[in-house]
Amino acid sequence: MKNLFLKFNDSYKMAGTLFILMMFSIVIFMAVGCNATNANEEKTPQSTGSGWGPDRETYTVAEPADHVTFNSITDNPQLGDERNFVRIKEDSETTTYTDNVTLEPGKVYQVMVYYHNNAESNLNDSGVGIAKNTTLKMEVPGVVKAGVKAVFTGTINSSNANPASVYDEAYGTNETSGDVALRYVSGSATVGSNGAVDKATLPDSLFTTGTNLGYDSLDGVIPGCNEYSGYVIFKIRVDQPNFTVSNEVHKTSVEGWKVSA
Repeated sequence: MKNLFLKFNDSYKMAGTLFILMMFSIVIFMAVGCNATNANEEKTPQSTGSGWGPDRETYTVAEPADHVTFNSITDNPQLGDERNFVRIKEDSETTTYTDNVTLEPGKVYQVMVYYHNNAESNLNDSGVGIAKNTTLKMEVPGVVKAGVKAVFTGTINSSNANPASVYDEAYGTNETSGDVALRYVSGSATVGSNGAVDKATLPDSLFTTGTNLGYDSLDGVIPGCNEYSGYVIFKIRVDQPNFTVSNEVHKTSVEGWKVSA
C-alpha cells in the first residue's frame, strides 16, 4: 500500500515533561470523575468548520452515553466540543492547538488527536460500556500545491461503537508560490494516557491501515469514562523546494520501509 506522505528520517527526541496549557488541561480532565466540571477552566478554540462527522447524537459531561460512542460530548471542560478532536499547531511551547495553520517551509508542526469513549462508567463492569477493536487512522497528504489547503483527517473506529466510525479534520494552507512536501518525523507518534500505554510509540500503520489504541495495552480495548480517554500526537516537517518524491510501501511483517518500483 502506498504511503500517503514522505517519511522524514530525522531522529526524534521525546518532548519534556512540560506541556502547553491545553494538553495540561486535558490531562486534568482525564484524571477526574466522569461528572466533574470546572466552569473556570479556559476552553480551547471551537471548530469554525464542519470537518467532523458523521452527524450523531451528542451528550454532556453530566449526562454521558448509555452505549459505546466516541467523541460526542459537547461540553468537555478543556476541549469543548469533542467532535472537533483533530487539531494542529507549530511545534513550539508558545503555540496552542487550533483547526488551521499556515504551512511554512522548514518548520515542524504537531497534530493532536483526542479520543474518549463517552459511555457511562457504570457500564464497564457488565462490559456494555467497553469499546473493542478501537483503532485510529490518519490521512496526511504528501505534497501540498501552492495556494492549497491541506486536510489532515483522523478516523476513530470501534467494532461495537455507535456510530462505528467518527472522523474530524484539521487544515494547513500552503501560502508560498511553490509546492511543499510534508514529511513525517519518524517515531514521533506517541500516546498520552492515564493508563499503561502512556508514552507508547505508535507504528507507521497509523497512516495506512490504522493502528490500535487502548488503555492497559494497545489492544483496542477502552473502557467508558474520561479517565480512560487519551490523545495521540505526531509531528510533520514542511520542506521546500528541491525535494524528491518516492513511493514507499510498508509491509507489516518487515521492519522499516521499502521503496516501491
